[in-house]
Amino acid sequence: MTMASGRADRGTGWEGTVMSSGQTLPSADPDRVLPAQHDQRRQLRLAVGALALPAFFVIGFTLCYTSAWQALVPHGVPVAVAGPAAQTAPLRDGLARAVGRSFEVQAVPTPAAAAREVRDQDLSGAYVPATQPGGTATVIVATASGNAVASAVESVFRAVAAQQRAQLAVRDVRPLPAGDTSGLALFFFLVACTLGGFLTVTATGLAAPALRPRCRWPLLLAAVVATPVLGYLIGGQGLGAISGSAGAVVALLGVAALFVLIVTMIARGLQLILGTIGTLFAGLAVFVLLNFPSSGASVQGPMLPTFWHVLNRFWIGASASDAFRSIVYFGGQGVGTDVLKLLGWLAVGVVLLGLGWFKVQRGHQEVTSDERSAAQPRIDSARAD
Repeated sequence: MTMASGRADRGTGWEGTVMSSGQTLPSADPDRVLPAQHDQRRQLRLAVGALALPAFFVIGFTLCYTSAWQALVPHGVPVAVAGPAAQTAPLRDGLARAVGRSFEVQAVPTPAAAAREVRDQDLSGAYVPATQPGGTATVIVATASGNAVASAVESVFRAVAAQQRAQLAVRDVRPLPAGDTSGLALFFFLVACTLGGFLTVTATGLAAPALRPRCRWPLLLAAVVATPVLGYLIGGQGLGAISGSAGAVVALLGVAALFVLIVTMIARGLQLILGTIGTLFAGLAVFVLLNFPSSGASVQGPMLPTFWHVLNRFWIGASASDAFRSIVYFGGQGVGTDVLKLLGWLAVGVVLLGLGWFKVQRGHQEVTSDERSAAQPRIDSARAD
């Protein structure tokens, strides 16, 4: 027996379809399918647009890190030849002509003075010639100032010793601690502090975009203190990669907290101005793509290519990295200059927060004005009635 098609089920929105068996096969209502299709198209467009962020990171990371570290050559590294100026003048002049602008060759009167200047970071290395032919010459370095620079200094003076047919002894007046023979512990501490501050701002902005400042900032400030403390407890106390006196540790944590505060203020200011998505792009550029290659924490500034070498003189991570190294390895020598640079970046954070606050206030005023404009016709209508 042949069955006719069933009636449309008005309650479900599905139509019956003629079946020889008498059963009904549901088919989608076009009025309901089209909105879902439009939503999927919109979601696809959003997903494709979101790919701009990883593409930006991959391109920027490859370009910045490769260009910074692919060809490490010295740029104006200060070195000296120790000994009476008249006796060492021929050696200094010949060396200066040979190395060109890669090294700045100076004179120091005695080996003790040379060691002191290397220890105080006034020099990156010094050479003490052999007292007699076939004797032993000495190169004075400080590996705590950076393995790359120390290796470059040792290499150039090893060639000088070979020309003089002298043996070469290496004297390290500021060695790296036993727990950090690679010299990268402070670099990873810098990375942890940077990303800790930036990700805290990003995460709270995504999770609670409407959170009021009086509730948001206590959380951010707590992270400012907790981030360097956690980094030191794990890297220093836990793994033994960062060591120093109690005073050095307190100073390190204080400067690191200042650095995290600066990162937090800049990131929050950018978030208020550019929005959460814009801050991801700007934050990656400022704190990751430009910050770490120019920091001098993994490869020291004098060894970087010109662009990165110039950036190393003032960028936020470079200032913090130099301060960390001075505190931990050099007794705080020269840390005042680094802190002044950080305070300059703190001013940048204040300016960005101020601009962000003005933008938010202007947005509130525009919303209030729109609400008043929308309410006015209703008021006028009520008065007319």
